[in-house]
Amino acid sequence: MSEQISNLLNRIHIVSEATDSIIFVDSKDAFLAAIKELSTYDRMAFDSEGVNLSRTGECTIVTIQGFDGAKKETPIYVIDVHVLGADVVFSKEHPSLRPILENSNLTKVTFDCRTDSDAIFHQYGVSLAGTFDLQIFDQAVRIHNGELPPQRNSYICNGGIPFLPSMEKVLQRYSIETSIQKSSAPHRQSAEIWKQRPLSSASIEYAGNDVHIIKLLWCKMRSTNVSDILMKRTVQHSRRYESVFRDRCEKVSRYYDKDFIMEEHAIMAENELPPKHPKINETKLSHSMEKWNKAIAALNLKLPNAYNDVMFILQHDDWFTNSGMDEIRRLAAQYPFTSKQQYRISNPPPLAGQDVYEDDYYEDDYEDDYYGYANCS
Repeated sequence: MSEQISNLLNRIHIVSEATDSIIFVDSKDAFLAAIKELSTYDRMAFDSEGVNLSRTGECTIVTIQGFDGAKKETPIYVIDVHVLGADVVFSKEHPSLRPILENSNLTKVTFDCRTDSDAIFHQYGVSLAGTFDLQIFDQAVRIHNGELPPQRNSYICNGGIPFLPSMEKVLQRYSIETSIQKSSAPHRQSAEIWKQRPLSSASIEYAGNDVHIIKLLWCKMRSTNVSDILMKRTVQHSRRYESVFRDRCEKVSRYYDKDFIMEEHAIMAENELPPKHPKINETKLSHSMEKWNKAIAALNLKLPNAYNDVMFILQHDDWFTNSGMDEIRRLAAQYPFTSKQQYRISNPPPLAGQDVYEDDYYEDDYEDDYYGYANCS
């Protein structure tokens, strides 16, 4: 650490409950010293905070830490964009974060950088580049450990989309504990907290902790030694993350674009997996997906209770797509149903609360839904 940084530690607000020092940077001198120190690193953990952060939700805090594989690292810099101003923090003429964030040869380790990239581009004209996103890398590690790539099921209306893992989920996967939980984040009460000054110590620590755990995750995940192809795919899809929100004509809506935001896209096709890959499916299935898989298996394997499973699908037509209904009927036509069952499959009766189907072929008890079926005899 440079002598200039060491001197600054004595007069800059420091919050340090984590292993790393967290330095709140809200003066120009401190900022320039931080940039000088960061410029000696080619890998950094990066995150940002703001008021409902988006292209229109003001980015007020940028947090960054330089680190390398030799246990050398900078303090965690929580940089106050709101106080310093974009002309300083992202200057084109003077030392700033702009050349660091835009340089594709400098690795910015992130966790879901899509919103960060969208915000700093549309507000400050900064094109984030060179990211290595751990939300994507998590999929690479899971595939390396034997899981199948995530797949969308086009037959399911709700629940057919594989969802991205949250940071909490990934932390649990790597047994990383943190004293600061997302559920107790300072902005849970009001997003405006990121614009209020003076910024509370709790908010500064929260911002710094995100970068701290990004660095911890990187170190843990990198030790898995995934294949070169999975590393390359992580880099490729990290590039996609940089632009996927940023390059949209319209702002991403967390209400209307939920599936677009939450879907986990496969970084590798199943047919690209090596021959000895165990192809484990560890994805937690939605209820509709479980019902779909059960019906398909029953029809393909000619199981005795296939009728129950088929009727469930057909009587929940709001859960499944038209192509899903067509696929079920196609497979059902190849199953040796009785004539009475075939009629009911062709003309499924409406759901009727807890009425019981008076049919010897319908004996299952739906414990999970408590659905019954109207008697159409």
